[in-house]
Amino acid sequence: MYFSGQGKLFIATRDANGAAQAFRHVGNVRELIVDPQTEQLTHKESGTGQRLTDLRLITGKEVAVRFALEDFSIDNLALALYGAKTTQAGSSVTGEVLPSGLAVSDYVRLKYPEVSSVVVKDSAGVPATLVANTDYEISSANHGTLKIKNLGAYVQPFKVDYTYGAHDYTLMFGTAPVDRWLRFEGLNTADENKPVLIELYKVSLDPTDELAAIQDNLGGLPMTGNALYDDKKVSDTLLGQFGRFVHI
Repeated sequence: MYFSGQGKLFIATRDANGAAQAFRHVGNVRELIVDPQTEQLTHKESGTGQRLTDLRLITGKEVAVRFALEDFSIDNLALALYGAKTTQAGSSVTGEVLPSGLAVSDYVRLKYPEVSSVVVKDSAGVPATLVANTDYEISSANHGTLKIKNLGAYVQPFKVDYTYGAHDYTLMFGTAPVDRWLRFEGLNTADENKPVLIELYKVSLDPTDELAAIQDNLGGLPMTGNALYDDKKVSDTLLGQFGRFVHI
C-alpha cells in the first residue's frame, strides 16, 4: 500500500482527564511529520579483536512531531508564540503623551492601531493645536504612526486625542505552555483518496523557531514538539499510548 497524504490538521487542549476539548482547524499545513525515535545502548564484544557489536538495547522511546502552519491567524500566532488571543474593542484616547525631544522627520507610535479623529496639542499653559499635514502627518492610520513635520514654537511633549478601531493581538510568551491533542483527518492520494486518521493524544509543542516578517515567498510558522506517553489511553499497536493511526 502506497501512501501520499493530504488533509486537515486540528488542535485541541486537553481537560484534566486527558480528553480533547473543542478542536480548532489550523488552516493549510505545509507538512506534518510524525517521527518515532529510540534511544539505544550498544555493546561491543571484546574477544575477537574486532570489537563487533553484539547487543543493542533500547533504553528510551519518544515521538517527535513537526509541522508548518501557513495560516497567520491570531489563534495560530498565539499557539506558535506561547501567547493568548486578546480582542481589544474600539474606543478613544485623550491626552496620550508622546516622547519628549522629538525632532522634525521623527516618527512616533500611538499605543493603538487603526486611528482616526487625531488631534495633537502641545504642553503650553494654554495648549496650542498642531496643524495636520503642516506640523505633523498621519504616516499610517492603520499602524497608528505619526510623522513630525514642523516644531515651530510648540512646547513638548505633545499630547494626542484619537479614536481607534477594534483589533486582535497576542503577546510573545504571554502564557504557560499546555499539552495539546493533535488530530489529522487525512486522505491517501496514492490510494483513491481513502481516508486515514492520525491522533496524538498529548503533544508538548515548542514555540516557533522562525517568524519571518520579510520574505519573497509565502510565510510559515514551523512548529516542533513531542508526543508524550499518555497512561490514560488504551495502547495502539502502532503508536502505543502516544497516539493511533487508523485506516478507514
